[in-house]
Amino acid sequence: MRQKWESYPSSIRLLAIAAVIFSTGMACIWPLVTIYIHNHLGKPLTVAGFLLLLNQGAFLIGSIVGGMMFDRWGKMRTIIVGSIGVILISLGLGVTQDFTIYVVLLLLNGLFYGSLSPVMNALAVVLWPDGGRKGINLIYVSLNVGVAAGSALGGFLASVSFAWTFFGNAISQVIVLAMFMLILPRQLKKAEQQRQNPTAGQSMSEEATGDVPQQPQQESKVVWGALLLLCGGLLISWIVYVQWTTVLSTYMQSLGISLRQYSLLWTLNGGLILFGQPLIAWVIRRFARTLKAQMLLGAYIFALSMLILSQSTVYAGFVAGMFIMTLGEMLVWPAVPAVAAQFTPEGREGFIQGLIAGTGSAGRMLGPLLGAFIFQSIHAQGLLFVMAGLCLLSVAFFAFHTSFRKRRHQVPVQNQAS
Repeated sequence: MRQKWESYPSSIRLLAIAAVIFSTGMACIWPLVTIYIHNHLGKPLTVAGFLLLLNQGAFLIGSIVGGMMFDRWGKMRTIIVGSIGVILISLGLGVTQDFTIYVVLLLLNGLFYGSLSPVMNALAVVLWPDGGRKGINLIYVSLNVGVAAGSALGGFLASVSFAWTFFGNAISQVIVLAMFMLILPRQLKKAEQQRQNPTAGQSMSEEATGDVPQQPQQESKVVWGALLLLCGGLLISWIVYVQWTTVLSTYMQSLGISLRQYSLLWTLNGGLILFGQPLIAWVIRRFARTLKAQMLLGAYIFALSMLILSQSTVYAGFVAGMFIMTLGEMLVWPAVPAVAAQFTPEGREGFIQGLIAGTGSAGRMLGPLLGAFIFQSIHAQGLLFVMAGLCLLSVAFFAFHTSFRKRRHQVPVQNQAS
């Protein structure tokens, strides 16, 4: 474990530590938002759900705007503005008891958090351009470590006072901001020097990533066709995935499965993400040696999970479904931003990663609405069959995104021939 950790560049290790602290603070709040709105502010659950929908919309806008700011306005400026915004809003959420003010702050929180959402992956691409999926996968795992720690910490802080869940988030973001301000400028300067002399770290990067040496050269312009297909596949994958947090939780209760048993499924999810990396590394080596194959396999696994659930009415079936779905998640979520990074023009890293993050937010917005509509129309089994079919559509999107990139690479050859 230590040897693997030390195989990463120091800049990526520091970024991973910052990602853990960042998501720890965020996870102090989000599992408890619905409870806070319902129990402490006295609003119906439907109001809480609608506010979370608006928050995801603000997050989507913030992701795209933050990515553009990262590229055009400056990396450190974007981080400083976004972090200070999150800190001040978290403090405001901790002290307000007025519902109207809370709503405004919650939307601003989504906007500022969204502006920071592309930062981790974009920095991984900038600081370690040759890292491939390895760098982004480390950030993905680190964020999940923070979610697990933050969920436990948030429950403890809420037992003292709900205000401290917001204050705890503010403290964690202060720590992350301090880390970035003290360390990041030096690391960015080092990365720029290495970019100007790429042969210095090339052999180390290829050995560390363990990828098949097929990385395409970065495009001079955004390949919009490939990017849109990639985002389409990711959007569908999130629509399918989010059924676990919405419709399926209600369906499981109708089958007599308790909330405690449902919560244990997410413990399984988090534990597998944290401790199942050797398993997923073996799966990648054996069945998905390219990023494209990794996405395709993940989408097929999502479909398999839905099909298993369609035939399950006992808890063991849902355990199997969650186990399989988590394997798909571990393949798809890190692979998509890594693929996008392969054809990201230099200086557009923030925008592309912001678009990827915003696509995930869009899936989390549309998923509950679409799932509820289908569930009411054709019930649970019909919903699960539809979701399995959507997974196959995401397979098509992931499969055909490369055709646009091949077409772009053929253009210079044709010009030379003429």
